[in-house]
Amino acid sequence: MKVGDLVTYNSNQKWAEGLKLTGLVIEAGVYVGRKDVKILWSHEGKSHRSTEKSRQLEVISESR
Repeated sequence: MKVGDLVTYNSNQKWAEGLKLTGLVIEAGVYVGRKDVKILWSHEGKSHRSTEKSRQLEVISESR
């Protein structure tokens, strides 16, 4: 997973079922809570940023 990839939560995340979240990886590094990517999420016309664990995400479209 790298900066520029489009991501969503993977199917192992039962709490995320039904959510239509799409995010853009905007930064990769080491963050509190063993999280390793910053995501800019878009949902229902609104956006927000959060740090996430890449193992909980799946890549929809890779950046070039």
